[in-house]
Amino acid sequence: MEKHLILFDIDGTLLNDDMRISKKTIDIVSSLQKKGHLFYIASGRLLSSARSYSEMLGKNIGTIAANGSVYTLGNEIVKNRLKDEAVSAIFEACKIYPKLQLRLFSTDTAYGMGGMLQAFMNLASNTKFKKIKSKADLNRLDPFITNGILCANDLSVLADAKEFLKDAPSLCLSSSSEHNIELIPSGRSKAAALKDVSQKYGIKPQNTIAFGNGENDLPMLIESGHGVAMANSPRHVLEQADVVTKSNNEDGIYAFLSKYFAEDLES
Repeated sequence: MEKHLILFDIDGTLLNDDMRISKKTIDIVSSLQKKGHLFYIASGRLLSSARSYSEMLGKNIGTIAANGSVYTLGNEIVKNRLKDEAVSAIFEACKIYPKLQLRLFSTDTAYGMGGMLQAFMNLASNTKFKKIKSKADLNRLDPFITNGILCANDLSVLADAKEFLKDAPSLCLSSSSEHNIELIPSGRSKAAALKDVSQKYGIKPQNTIAFGNGENDLPMLIESGHGVAMANSPRHVLEQADVVTKSNNEDGIYAFLSKYFAEDLES
């Protein structure tokens, strides 16, 4: 079988609800690597966090992080910056809607305004945090910001903020849950990174497989030759995927790969 590029979202896809990667998934990835296939993690997380799961999955697993703003090509790290005009619009939204909680990310650090949400507590073991109160604070630190996220418990606040930011320059909006807005540099996405990686390694578009479960995975599922949604995905993701596999708690990745690569695994 020709070489394939296979990508996994992390939360709700590669990880089960206990935040673990199943042994079946680890074993089949190892077997398919020996057949020459290429694997990548594709996440909205910081590079430092996403890479830790690449290492858990196995050796020589590539990483797409920050919703496609950062990705690895062997030992090289490709980074895209969130432009200053986009960052300014984000801080303006936070002034207008003070219930928003903001995190802006470099490859290893979260710069935050507002209380720390549980979602970020889960990353604390491999992510540095620095509190900021304004854009001036951020400018003094002068980090290379790759992406960000706005969170709120009040969905109406998020809806208003999304409307405010929808035409902001150099900024693309997405979401990985109903309680957040993902902030991404224009032109970047998991799909854009998938395209960059597949072209770099000479892998045909029809030989790419992407697994995901969220809105921010949709461009990647659509761009790939085989977009596979987990059964635990929202309805609009399920409807736009090429294939629906079992849930993240039912070894959905293994279920699809073992069937798709059955002949390759037997040879």
